[in-house]
Amino acid sequence: MSLLVDMMTNTLDASYAEAARRRCGAEQPAGGAGGAAARSGVVSVVLLLVLGLVTGVAAAQVRKRAAAGGTLRAQLVAEVHRRTSESDALAAQAAGLRRSVAVQQDRALSSGTTGAAVARQLAALRLAVGVDPVTGPGLVVRLDDARPGGVGATARGGQVGAGRVLDRDLQDAVNGLWSAGAEAVAINGLRLNALTAIRSAGEAILVDYRPLSPPYTIRALGDPSALESGFADSEAGRRLSTYTSLYGLQLAIRRSDNQTVPGAGTPTLRYAVAAGAGS
Repeated sequence: MSLLVDMMTNTLDASYAEAARRRCGAEQPAGGAGGAAARSGVVSVVLLLVLGLVTGVAAAQVRKRAAAGGTLRAQLVAEVHRRTSESDALAAQAAGLRRSVAVQQDRALSSGTTGAAVARQLAALRLAVGVDPVTGPGLVVRLDDARPGGVGATARGGQVGAGRVLDRDLQDAVNGLWSAGAEAVAINGLRLNALTAIRSAGEAILVDYRPLSPPYTIRALGDPSALESGFADSEAGRRLSTYTSLYGLQLAIRRSDNQTVPGAGTPTLRYAVAAGAGS
């Protein structure tokens, strides 16, 4: 009877209850994994939102700084142009004063024989050092940057802007003209003498510490035929011709029957003294 009572009371075997408990325990982690996946998705969305916000703020800062930099650059360019115009006006005024002084000086010296000889000597010295403007036949060399989209995309000596005219290109051109027999040389209206420097400052080319912009027109006085053949056969002329084919630099050479090269102004000597003046 006890066996029958036990079977009626416990109709489910203990092993089935154990299996049911195990099944419930296995389903619980599965539910926890789903919750963890949901939490991970929420965290990912939050991270993406934060990343987007940071990226947007950074992009806005970059645009703001770029606009400020562009405004500052425009202001600096305008200031450079203004100062250059003032310098040109002062240079023209100084040239006029020098001419007036030279006229008065020649007039004062021409009153006597000794003074006339001194006046001729001063005129020869002014011509030698490039103080006075000179006129005559010669050669015109025009250098310009490569055309946009043309040849010159490759680097030249590791420098940015292979198609740009560099300070050393102008130096080569001037030295080639001097070696070909030029008697006077000017770049964009600036007379060159023994103290004139051609150099670069950033992307600008300075001639006698004054910035110039392309195209660069070099005027040389002398025998046009001799200048042209001598410049073409010089090392500088051949190098510039190579640059035109490799990097797209624009080089044009023509003869001129009559052109004027301005004066360079009176040089300021810091160390030299007249012969016989010192001990």
